[in-house]
Amino acid sequence: MSALFRSITLFCGLTLAAAESVPATIVVEVSKPGHTIPADFLGISYEKNALVEPHFKPTNSVLIHLHRNLGVGTLRLGGNKVELTRWQPEAPASLDKATGLAVIGRTTLDDLHGFLKAIDWKCLHGINLAGNQPESSADEAAYALKVGAASILAIELGNEPNLYTNHDLRKQGYDCPTYLPEAVAAIKVIRARNPGIILAGPATARRPDHWFEDAVAGLKGQLQIATSHTYALSGGSTKPTSANFPSIENLLLPATMAKDVAMVDEHLAAAKAAGMRYRLAECNSVSNGGRTGVSDTFVSALWATDFLFSVAERGADGINFHCNLKPGSYSPVSWSKTESRYDVHPLYYAMLAFKEAGRGRVLPTNVKCAANVTAHATIGADGKVRVLLTNKDLTKGVVAHLATGRTQGTVTRLLAPAADAKTDITFAGAATDATGKWAAKTSETIGGSGSDITITLPAGSAAVVTLD
Repeated sequence: MSALFRSITLFCGLTLAAAESVPATIVVEVSKPGHTIPADFLGISYEKNALVEPHFKPTNSVLIHLHRNLGVGTLRLGGNKVELTRWQPEAPASLDKATGLAVIGRTTLDDLHGFLKAIDWKCLHGINLAGNQPESSADEAAYALKVGAASILAIELGNEPNLYTNHDLRKQGYDCPTYLPEAVAAIKVIRARNPGIILAGPATARRPDHWFEDAVAGLKGQLQIATSHTYALSGGSTKPTSANFPSIENLLLPATMAKDVAMVDEHLAAAKAAGMRYRLAECNSVSNGGRTGVSDTFVSALWATDFLFSVAERGADGINFHCNLKPGSYSPVSWSKTESRYDVHPLYYAMLAFKEAGRGRVLPTNVKCAANVTAHATIGADGKVRVLLTNKDLTKGVVAHLATGRTQGTVTRLLAPAADAKTDITFAGAATDATGKWAAKTSETIGGSGSDITITLPAGSAAVVTLD
């Protein structure tokens, strides 16, 4: 094999029983590196009212460790609650339980930016649009930029305006042509107060209309980063026969992944045409807070390893998995108020695996396998090739035979006791500890004669293969 067209070929076959053998061929084209995955590609999105809870403070060492484990990233403050957050500069953080309004002020943002400095992440800072108080939003943005300019990726304008009528934030009939002059007027006020500010939006929910495409076209020159949201399955679906019904089976279907990346392709193209970068600023497995038994199980991690890379390969700036900090939801991390404890969930470990594998430039892959197996690869600045293999088949294991031209490497595994497991998840043999820290404990040294390297991949598992 010539150096110019050198590739990695993986032959996968099940050895549990001859009748169950599932042959596969996976080709990674090492000689054709694509674009570089941004260092801050990984991200978490939080409801903005989390600011009034005891989370984003420079003294919160556990949550700081949980973010730092993931490397450099992007923290988004948004969600539906961004439109129910009010800026009062002198006020302490508080929540009006009667109205649901969260009040934040300067001390709140002081804490936030102390936290961001401690984790070394950027912030996509959402501000209220539906409240129609652009002067107040401009003042909030001004203070955020004053105390944390180095940590601000962008100020994001509103959240899901194409669903304002669903939340009684606007009257029926509110559409993109109505939204655009309102957004332009708010931007004018915000920019007048903050010259040179970087703005993001329209932060639209996924819908069959073309609101996102129309909005970015109408806001060309006004926004620098285009953002949108998607969820793989619908938490509102009540028909088990629906392709959007939140089930383990539907989450792992290739058709589910294809649907989501098709939207990413469309939104990337629209953003590029408008001269904007693009970030999938809010996403997860199941909408409306997730579905217990699906979103909080190891299956969500198997879905996420494939989803993260599928979006990265298309050239997006990054992904923010939404996190409402509630157990039994889609959150990578949850908070127990009664026990004052953070718990880590399966999705978090998929993010750890991506942090290990998603380094450097993406490499084209081609997968031929009857089982539901995916492969994604990168080549790093260190010259190492990293291949993330995910076996989304929950009944069949595989044995991967790697003919690479490289004879030395390691394997780190993403494992759980069962596909529907909610606890005892590990990556590289380790789980996070009580302090929020994580460190790899185990890896397997692989090698072989000539170009032969062989690894096993159990049913419902993933592995990062690093080749020297």
